[in-house]
Parts: sequence; C-alpha cells; structure tokens
Amino acid sequence: MAGTVSSREVILPAIIAHADWGKDPRKRQVATARIRVGARGETRYVVDSLGPAREVENADGGLLHDLRAEALPGQLMIGFDFPIGLPLAYASAAGIASFPQFLGVIGAPPWDEFEVVARRPEEITLHRPFYPGAPGGASREHLRRALGLTETELRRRCEGNDAETLFWTLGSKQVGKGALAGWRLLAAAQRDPGIALWPFAGSLPDLLDGGSRMVAAETYPREYYQYARTPGPSHTRWSKRRRADRLALVPGILAWAGTLGVGWDRRIRDRVGAGFSGGPNGEDEFDAVIGLLAMISVVTGALPPGEARDDPAICTVEGWILGRPASSASKRDAGLYRLLLRFAKIRSHSCRLEFMARVVGVTSRSVP
Repeated sequence: MAGTVSSREVILPAIIAHADWGKDPRKRQVATARIRVGARGETRYVVDSLGPAREVENADGGLLHDLRAEALPGQLMIGFDFPIGLPLAYASAAGIASFPQFLGVIGAPPWDEFEVVARRPEEITLHRPFYPGAPGGASREHLRRALGLTETELRRRCEGNDAETLFWTLGSKQVGKGALAGWRLLAAAQRDPGIALWPFAGSLPDLLDGGSRMVAAETYPREYYQYARTPGPSHTRWSKRRRADRLALVPGILAWAGTLGVGWDRRIRDRVGAGFSGGPNGEDEFDAVIGLLAMISVVTGALPPGEARDDPAICTVEGWILGRPASSASKRDAGLYRLLLRFAKIRSHSCRLEFMARVVGVTSRSVP
C-alpha cells in the first residue's frame, strides 16, 4: 500500500484535483492540491496549481495521464462538475442497468447516435435523448413527450431543482454537451489506465485505499458556495462572473482553507486574493478552487460524502454529487459544518478546528 495517512478509514490521496468542466475546452480549469510534510513532520494539503486542462480526449495523454503519473506511487482523486450518472426513470426505460458499463458501449449500436444532439423533436429517442441542437422553437415539452418522462423523472435524485436537467442542451446552465465530452474521457480511462467511479465502484473508504487506481467523483461547485460565504446579509444579487463579487468571497475562501489546514502556493494565493483572473476564465478558476476545497473537506472527514448507500439506484445508475447531503443525518452534519465555519470566520481567519485535523501520519511514499 502506497500510503498510511488515514482519516475515517480513508487513505488520503497524494493528489486531489478538481476540474471545472464545460462544453468549451478553452474554459476548462483545473485546481490541484498535494500532500506535503512540514519541517516538524506535520502533513497537510497545499494548493499548488491552477490552470487550463490539457487536451483530454483520451487517457493516453493530457490531464488524467499527467496527474496520475505525478501522484504515483500514491493515489489520485479527481472531481468533475459534470453529471456522472443517468436519471433512474430514463435508465429503466432505456434498459440501462449500470452507468459505468453503459459508458463502454456509447457509440456502438444501438447507441451509435447517443452523442448526436437532436435538432428536431422527431429525432429524439431513448437512444438519442439530447436536445435541442440549436435554439428556435425548441421546447422542453418536446423532450418530455418524446422520451415519455415527466420533468421530475428527467432529473436524478441528487440534482434537486437547482441544476439543469441532463438532456436539455440549451442555455447558459446546460450541462449535457459538457457531460458527453466528459463521459468520453471517463470511458477511455476505464479501459486504460483504469479509473473507479464513485459511488458506483464503492464507498470512499473502499476506493481510497492508497493504491494506484484513479478515483473520480461528480462535484457541483454551487453546492459548496455556502461554505465560502462570510457572515452577514447579502444586499445584491451575487454572480461568479463578476470579479468584484468573487472578491467578496475571498475572505471566506481563505478562512475555509484555514480551517482545513490547507496551504497555498504563493502564486495561487495571490491569484485567489485578487478575485482570480480578470478575463473570461476567472469564473472557471473560482469554481475549480471551490470544488477542490469541498473535495478536501469530504476526504479529510469534515463533510460527509452524502450519498445514500442503501439506495441501489444511486450506486448503479444515478450516482451522486460529492458532499451533497441525502439523509437527515448528513444534512445535519453539513449544517453543523456551516455553523463551525461561520464561527471560525468570525473569530479568526486562521482558526483551525481540531476535529477536521484527522491526519495521523504519512510515509515518504505518500508524498509526490
């Protein structure tokens, strides 16, 4: 086994990465954190890179290949903010029993047109569910009628009502086209060098075992904004697209990182302090870092993963958003975490909550 750092029976991965993903490859940004050992033997994650994802059309090069090589002999965990799973009602109607297995047959009959976005209502089928290809007369009713599913049935349980439905591909909130690109990457990684998809392949303690297998999870940065907000009322409508609005959350981001004991490469810390880049990629950098801190919160035990492991649908076809509470117990834990972060931000930006510091040791083999 490559490492011995444990937290709630999880061996902390050598590298945690979070990719803010979208249909436009030019806006895909990746933030990474690595386990480091201090002069006195203390261990912590350090956010040491933030930048564009390399071309990642397959697993032979680019993002996954490079990060996995850097993590060895430790483990890599990566999060993507695109859906990793299918709505249960759709999967049942289409005869799909396992999402990970389904990834391997996309492109082969009868799924050879699955990735082709339908332009007209009459082109929508269970084997070609993404719609519309372009604006102009398109209606969500077209999608519901052609697939024979209600709006609720087109959503996964973890999505609630605040995320766009998977198959609708129009508007700024659409996720379908980004998901298709991401699924191609995951399908290639399943073949070589191998990747485990949470929660399908098991719980985090099952998957984060210190081995060489990559672990991928779905994230949703908007779910995590609550942990970066500073106390006090908001008097304006906040938008991550405005640098001034991102700047307002910088104290909360740094305080959140402080409670986790997370360090920063100076250049990344300066970019965060400036509200991230001023260009069109600033919002993507912001989400990449927010998602990374949420992943660290879950892996170190500060936040519960959230999935209901007693629900077979979640572990076979639907999947789950990492850190989004499903049960009343995990909702209670998330609420307590918000209160503790609020207290930490009021008291001191450098306050560290002891229950979060569950790292008990590390070997040189765990540190890249």
